[in-house]
Amino acid sequence: MTSPGSASTGSGPRPGAPQNGGLFPKSGPILFSVPIIAFVAAIISGSLTILDYVHVITGGMWTGIDLFMGIFGRTVMMKISPLSRVEVAKRLTPTMLFLMPSIAAVATTAGYVLANKIGLWNPSSPYITATIVVVLILLAQGFGILLPNELRVFREIRKERPDTDKIVKLSLRNLNVSGSQAIFQIIIIYIMANLTI
Repeated sequence: MTSPGSASTGSGPRPGAPQNGGLFPKSGPILFSVPIIAFVAAIISGSLTILDYVHVITGGMWTGIDLFMGIFGRTVMMKISPLSRVEVAKRLTPTMLFLMPSIAAVATTAGYVLANKIGLWNPSSPYITATIVVVLILLAQGFGILLPNELRVFREIRKERPDTDKIVKLSLRNLNVSGSQAIFQIIIIYIMANLTI
């Protein structure tokens, strides 16, 4: 235990750490649940327009965030000091940890349901086959690489003495993967554009 006047990492809230004393930021459950609630509401309403809206919005967010993180985020992270990289990771990781899995899952599921409802889902179509392959790659990257790395970073920044090298390494790895995801998402946008022609 440190004395009230001593300078210590435990004497006050660390930058980027949740202020509610809990394991996750207060906004986390909201970021995670809003896309899912929107999808459920679209299914209950039976409206193809609302379902399409949910699919486009979540898919657009997924692509946009990956493009931003893969191109601009990585460029910025490479040009700032290691300590600044850690501070960026502290602020960014809790949000990404909740938001990205939710919008990725909703965009994919909403797209599948929508394709079924409007008669575009034909497994023998080369476009559908290509879509399935690309989506499987995206989900494997997201839930097999990005999410585990974000959990590792989050656990690390919650420690009293975080390993800054580990935080920077994992964060840069995720930015690289986000860049590759953006490429696959551009491919899937091209496929969807051809499906609707």
